[in-house]
Amino acid sequence: MTDFSDCEFISQNMNFYTYEDFVNARNGIKRLYNGLSRNGKLFYKWYVYANTHMELYFKNAIWDYLNFPDEQYVERLIELKSKCKK
Repeated sequence: MTDFSDCEFISQNMNFYTYEDFVNARNGIKRLYNGLSRNGKLFYKWYVYANTHMELYFKNAIWDYLNFPDEQYVERLIELKSKCKK
C-alpha cells in the first residue's frame, strides 16, 4: 500500500496524515487551498481522497469544509473529530 501523506507536489503546510491532523491545521490549509489554481485544487482533491488513514466520510467532510464557506461545515468537521480513531 502506498502512503501519499507526504506528497512532494503538495505544499508541506498542506500535508496531513490523519483526520485529526487536518482538523488541527484546517485554517492554514484552507487559506493555502483558496490560493490554489483550479488544477491545484483538483490535484489536492486527489491527495485528500488518496489518504488511506481515514474513512470516506472523513474525506468528504474535509472536502466540504475546503469548498464551502458555511459554518455548518466547520461544525461537522470538529464534530467528526471526536469520532475518529486515535
